[in-house]
Amino acid sequence: MLKTMDNVTSQKRAEITDRLAKRDEERLNELEKRKQERGNDLSTLEGAKYFLENFNKEKCDILNSLEKIDNLSKDERLNEFDKISQKLQSLQKFHADSTMFLPSYDVRQSQEALGVLQTRVQEKRDELFPKKKFAFSSKKKLSSKVETEPVPSIVDNSVDIRLSQCSIQKSSHECIEMSENTVFKEDVSLIDNNFCTIKVFGAPSTVHMKNLENCIILVGPVSSSVFISDCKKCTFVIACQQLRTHSTVDSKFFLHVTSRAIIEDCEQLRFAPYSLSYPNLDMHFVTAGLDKSKNNWNDVDDFNWLACDVHSPNWSVMKEEEKEEFKF
Repeated sequence: MLKTMDNVTSQKRAEITDRLAKRDEERLNELEKRKQERGNDLSTLEGAKYFLENFNKEKCDILNSLEKIDNLSKDERLNEFDKISQKLQSLQKFHADSTMFLPSYDVRQSQEALGVLQTRVQEKRDELFPKKKFAFSSKKKLSSKVETEPVPSIVDNSVDIRLSQCSIQKSSHECIEMSENTVFKEDVSLIDNNFCTIKVFGAPSTVHMKNLENCIILVGPVSSSVFISDCKKCTFVIACQQLRTHSTVDSKFFLHVTSRAIIEDCEQLRFAPYSLSYPNLDMHFVTAGLDKSKNNWNDVDDFNWLACDVHSPNWSVMKEEEKEEFKF
């Protein structure tokens, strides 16, 4: 009997010891967890501090470069602005890569600062390299060659499209290339062409397209806007800041747009991400001042569709079987 009681006492003592050991283990685990959480909070604070210090340093460096660029010669300005554009794109990438560990307040503040900086850079770009002014006159006979001299404009009641110094018109069943030196910071016009493949290398300022049918248009990064009107059964491969498309039907868009795409009086448009590759493409993104990491290809604003809760029937995301890769 005494032996049985000793066994029970030993068993209870063992159970109590196990519970105490378990409780102590849980306490140690909780302490370790809190220690790790404090360490993570500290890492976040240190990461945010590192980001803000470097972000502000690079931002000030770009602003200082913008202030000093007026004192340079024309050739030096061009080289310096290329450097500024590269710094801006690097800063945009640094910001995009850092948002995962930044507090939401720092993300909002740095986004606003980056937007202001982009505006300053664009304003200085427009000041140093102003776009050519358009003048409107009556319709003239168009050439089928790439123009290098000023040509008359054409006027249409539906949309303002003007022939620029770099233009391709009245071509049919041709494959045409416009070189980087030809289009650099120029306004490009593609008018009245059908069954053509047109390749635009480099970084033009703007691109205007009108009355194209069954054409494939491959365009490198455009520093401002692309305007398209009255086109049918075309494939457009475009990178730009803003896209405006008017009276265009049954066409495909492989698009990189940092602002937004706007359509009006259009039908059967399909959109997919930009899929063009060629040597120096990354450099042309920098030259054009486009953020390669930001692409709103599927954010399309249809001016003819006012319902917010129903998708516009005039455009759609491209089906996988329609998607293509373009290389040259």
